[in-house]
Amino acid sequence: MIENETLPKREVWEQWDWVWHLTGYATLAINVVIALRDGQLGDSLPLFLTLSALVALWYIPFVATPIARWWNAPRHGLLYFLIGFALWGGLLALNVTSLMLAAMFNPMIFTRFPIRWAIGIMISLTVGFLLLYLLRYSPENWLIIVVTVLVLLFIAVLMGYFISAIAGQSMERQRLLDELTQTRASLLKAEREAGMLAERQRLARDIHDTLAQQFTSIIMHLSAARLGDTAALQTHMQQVEQAAREGLNESRRIIWDMRPQLLEDATLVESIEGVVARWSAENKVQVETAVTGSPHPLDESIETALLRITQEALHNIKKHARAQAVNITLSYMPDLLALDIADDGKGFDTSRRNGRGFGLKTMGERAEELGGTLTIESELGEGTAVAVSLPIAEEL
Repeated sequence: MIENETLPKREVWEQWDWVWHLTGYATLAINVVIALRDGQLGDSLPLFLTLSALVALWYIPFVATPIARWWNAPRHGLLYFLIGFALWGGLLALNVTSLMLAAMFNPMIFTRFPIRWAIGIMISLTVGFLLLYLLRYSPENWLIIVVTVLVLLFIAVLMGYFISAIAGQSMERQRLLDELTQTRASLLKAEREAGMLAERQRLARDIHDTLAQQFTSIIMHLSAARLGDTAALQTHMQQVEQAAREGLNESRRIIWDMRPQLLEDATLVESIEGVVARWSAENKVQVETAVTGSPHPLDESIETALLRITQEALHNIKKHARAQAVNITLSYMPDLLALDIADDGKGFDTSRRNGRGFGLKTMGERAEELGGTLTIESELGEGTAVAVSLPIAEEL
């Protein structure tokens, strides 16, 4: 359900439904007044008033019940109308002026039934009441009366067809709008679920690319300090402290869903060079960086993805490659940005996909989310090369 959802606006023909109700009750009241003034009912007057009161009560559901409920259950509606027709027939048998109650019944027939039902009911009702009129009052000019009634019937059916067609079209449109609203609600729910899943994946990648790496670095330095000599202890503890501080800062950035801290105060090139410099000093591995093209600010998501991919690649080199040298090249092109990271480590068999860790998977996901590609080339004993290509807006 969509919160704060407003009620659907009623159609114009529904908003004017009160006119039929007012006309119906007014006609019933006029019929009673005429009967009282004529004074021709005699002993039948109490019965006439009783039947009139019952018709007034019988009409109430048309005011209180939505029109669509009548349309959706025409058989039940017909059974209810038969009661009203019987009451109307009784009034007509007592007083011929009760024919004016057609102003009450006819609009309800054409607004509460599908057109085929309405036409059938109207024809049957007219024929039945015409026969009742002829049998009850035996008029001399019966042919004129029959022709007049048939003409009026034709006009009523024509107008009723028009009203019923509008009503049917309106309710069909409302049904389609209801289905559209339900579909929209389902789509919004699916989008929210997809957004939650994407957010969980993003958090998993960020935690892996930052906190997990920092924790790994802390464990490795603490292990080295425990097993190494006293002279190197201070160096290891300094690196442990630095890794802990960086992890703490990155955890705060993850919580607030902000850019990496490195990108807050520096460009992408400067951030990568800073990461590389610290990593090289910490791991005593020579790293050469190169930038081609004209560096310029890019979308935040692109810069964040490239920095995270660089951090993850260096983490994998530190953890698995046993490399002595690393080359990183950042290439700015008119509509493409490429990042290449190559090491001279021990490499691995790329055909063994089951052996690829979560880090390589997150690197690929980051590139794919931005419409880019990530390619990994490696052979045992020949090192590894990671190539990332991301599309960027062409400079004007």
